[in-house]
Amino acid sequence: MDTCILAGDIGGTKTVLALYDTRGSSEISEIQETVLAEQTYRNSEFSGLPEIITAFLAEQEEYPTHACFGIAGPVRENKVQMTNLDWVVDGPAVAAQFGLDNVLLVNDLVATTAGVLALHQEKLITVNTGQADTTGSVGVLALGTGLGQSFAISGNNQFQPFPTEGGHVSFAPRNQEQIELLQFLLRDSEKRFSPVHISVEQVCSGMALPTLYAFQRSRCLEQEPAWMEKKRKATAPEALTPLIVEAANAAVAGGPACEPALRAVQLLLDILADEAANFALKVLATSGIYLGGGLLPRLLPHLDRKRFMELFCRGVYQEMLAAIPIHIITEPKTALLGARNLAMQTEKRLIISPDLQRAVFHS
Repeated sequence: MDTCILAGDIGGTKTVLALYDTRGSSEISEIQETVLAEQTYRNSEFSGLPEIITAFLAEQEEYPTHACFGIAGPVRENKVQMTNLDWVVDGPAVAAQFGLDNVLLVNDLVATTAGVLALHQEKLITVNTGQADTTGSVGVLALGTGLGQSFAISGNNQFQPFPTEGGHVSFAPRNQEQIELLQFLLRDSEKRFSPVHISVEQVCSGMALPTLYAFQRSRCLEQEPAWMEKKRKATAPEALTPLIVEAANAAVAGGPACEPALRAVQLLLDILADEAANFALKVLATSGIYLGGGLLPRLLPHLDRKRFMELFCRGVYQEMLAAIPIHIITEPKTALLGARNLAMQTEKRLIISPDLQRAVFHS
């Protein structure tokens, strides 16, 4: 098949590969119907991406001609050293090994942005309807283990996504609570790092939530409940984030109260609103801000749209910020679909978005 594409979403823990039949119409709405195969693999069970590709393709009847992989790490010259995994992925080497015409490596947030640009409205939850400026940029922030950021700029009736490492910029507190949070983090960081640097990812991500919980526990008038203390002490560090989310969600649903968990989640969402505004200003994302990542959908019970927008719309450009549409991504395969689209772009096929996303890709 000369229009069979391999797409992948490669994170620090797992890899998702999918094979797509791209014959016929290239409308994004038909992507779900064109999946030939899809499989998820645990990275710890493999020595590298080529071994996973080998296992996946061995089970397929069709063979791809092009591939694109969204990978968690900075891509340079179509090669990447993964951020949270000891893998080096070389696009040309993978192409040669598997006899592919082309293998494109992109940052995972670039893949997410490419997917976002073509999502249907039903795959989004709108926080602010706004009034999109079709000539403006699009900003994407992914609240997962870390805080990924990417953007796409418009020109000649098309959007082109670009990577950033914006999650590693300095955290700037906006009120007394956040000043105290910065001081709390500085006391710990001075013991471990030199020079000291507190990034926004350290206070706005899945890995940040246990730190936010410890901070709120230290200052909360209502002490940590005994049942939560017992659970926390029996929980491995890597499992603390789900525990805190579970406790906060249970409290909202009428279960036992855990004030530190509720305050930690709210603080995270407040910082996210502020950082989304920062990013919107930096890239002039007047066409829309999209919030994704695996953590955010689990925090929806705590998202107060009015509070979010009050924090988002501030400063001398608050009127411009108020006009920016803000959406939450609910499609878990957005990065995978974005990788598929970028592979089609490489193959010089046209991809046209429906609805309001207005994305047109071509080579």
